[in-house]
Amino acid sequence: MFHSSLPASLPLIEGLVGFVLFGVALLLFSTEYGWLTLPLPLASRARSLEFLVTFYGLFALTVISGAFILMARTTPVRAIAWVAGAAAIVLLGYSIEAYLTVKLCLCAGFLVIAASRSPWPWNVLFSAITIAVIYFFQFRTSLFGESLLAEEAPRFRPGEALAFVVYLSLVTAAACVIRGLHDRLRDAEAAVSHLDLTIDRLSDFNQDLQRYARVADEEAITKERNRISREIHDISGYIFTNLIALMDAAVSMGGRDFERLGELHLAARSQAKEGLQETRRALRELRASDSHRDRGIAAIYKIKTVFERVTGIEVTMEAGNLPPSFGDEMDLAIYRVVQEALTNAMRHGRATKVAVCFWIADGILELCVQDDGIGSGAIEKGIGLAGMEERLARFGGTVRAGNAPEGGFRLLASIPLPQEEKNER
Repeated sequence: MFHSSLPASLPLIEGLVGFVLFGVALLLFSTEYGWLTLPLPLASRARSLEFLVTFYGLFALTVISGAFILMARTTPVRAIAWVAGAAAIVLLGYSIEAYLTVKLCLCAGFLVIAASRSPWPWNVLFSAITIAVIYFFQFRTSLFGESLLAEEAPRFRPGEALAFVVYLSLVTAAACVIRGLHDRLRDAEAAVSHLDLTIDRLSDFNQDLQRYARVADEEAITKERNRISREIHDISGYIFTNLIALMDAAVSMGGRDFERLGELHLAARSQAKEGLQETRRALRELRASDSHRDRGIAAIYKIKTVFERVTGIEVTMEAGNLPPSFGDEMDLAIYRVVQEALTNAMRHGRATKVAVCFWIADGILELCVQDDGIGSGAIEKGIGLAGMEERLARFGGTVRAGNAPEGGFRLLASIPLPQEEKNER
């Protein structure tokens, strides 16, 4: 099966990247403007403190908004946090001039977090609107006045502002693309999980159908045998009762009426002959019904047909020099091995074609089941393979399984034949 923790971890990774960028922006700001006091040319210490408090307050609002976006479970909460964070960035960006350092890291960190937690393609639309709003307010400094946060309005440098927008757009586009890939990967994983569940259910249904077909045949044969046995019982009961009555009548005559005695003998003979004919007919029907039961290779051909019809997987079968039957016990063991191998080819191998081959050489039955599926990494002995080994071990057989050199998966079973089978062959 396909499992991956990447879809769940991608938003966390991008969130971590966003907060790292927040940290870099704070470090760059403190390096340029100081942590608690501002260097000249600000006019007064009070003005310096006002500027720092305003920056740190808006910076905290931006970080909190990013955290809400990252942890929010509902879209309205995420949208409110996005608007609050964007507003804080606009005010922060207006108060400083560092387009390609502090501003870029601050905006990139926020948009990476926001884009990673919003579905595709809405994250592209909202990110583009946010970038446009930030750029617009950098250009229109007169909207806030020249001394709202700083004594002098930040100077607008078209070249730096354009580079700022281009870099920010590239970072945001990368975050949006990663989010889109994340959504596709998550959908693919969900589809694969659903496919695994469907294959498991189809496999169970296929086995149930094969089991039902076998049980239905056996029940039909059992009902027919019971009907014939009842018929034999009725025939024998009727005939023997009549014979006993005729014999009693002959004995009661005591040899006095030879003509009547001869008639009784003829009647008894006729009854016995009729009973013999009816019994033979019933026994022939019994033998015919027993011969209609699928045995040996015929039963395997039947599950092959059912398997192909249900799954759509093509199965080719070569019986080689296989006899019709090896006896009920060995027939059932071979039947179960083939059944389990076909089920594994569908459930685990995702095969489209399966080849089943039998051959007897030197008194050993060789069975090969090979598919064109995905194969297997490490072979782990599960219930199916262990069950095959246990079934064949009763007859001295062995099972080998592994990836085929030409691709797919191959199962090989070897079963020594009983001495009488060897002699017959």
